[in-house]
Amino acid sequence: MTKFFLGFFSFGWLRGFDFLPPLLLRLFLAPLLWVSGSSKLGISFDPFTLMNTDNAVFQATAAGIAKIPFIPDALTNLLTMSVGILEVVGAFLLLIGFAVRWISLPLLALILMTAFLALNGENIIDAIKGLFNTYGYTDMNDSPFTTSLVYFIMLLTLFFMGAGRFFSVDWFLYRRMNKKIIASDAAKSAAQVRKEAKADPFDLDNTTD
Repeated sequence: MTKFFLGFFSFGWLRGFDFLPPLLLRLFLAPLLWVSGSSKLGISFDPFTLMNTDNAVFQATAAGIAKIPFIPDALTNLLTMSVGILEVVGAFLLLIGFAVRWISLPLLALILMTAFLALNGENIIDAIKGLFNTYGYTDMNDSPFTTSLVYFIMLLTLFFMGAGRFFSVDWFLYRRMNKKIIASDAAKSAAQVRKEAKADPFDLDNTTD
């Protein structure tokens, strides 16, 4: 009976489905990043104009980045393009589940920058107070700061959980490399056993400590 309740409340029987949360997070975030990044870069499938940064989304993002005090104006366009490229690359990596933890780090930094821009000069303390006062009572889409916070939590969860099993390149690479390490360790252990078996029992090194 104790084992039954232990298994019932620990939900150990659901371990076979633990790949679903990271997979769903990846599939949810990847299209959002792709649309955001491709809109900034003006990506199209025309071979003559693969990228076009002369668009409203790019200009709006550049204007927002220009508000950050410590960023010089000369780097505004370069940073805006870098943000677009990061989002597009991040969308692809999340989709296939490759280097998910590594790509989550710059994306987390990007979300922090987005949250800072969403403040639009508002004090961070006031923004947090407003979040606690209104959260659950207003539409989340009405608050860009709250939306950024939700995306930050999602990416932070992916950073700690990883890409998940079965449906990610990370999982296949891990299994492949882990098998090589196990095989290498087994070969070394077997070689050590053979070496000890061939050792002369009357050798001085084998009869003294």
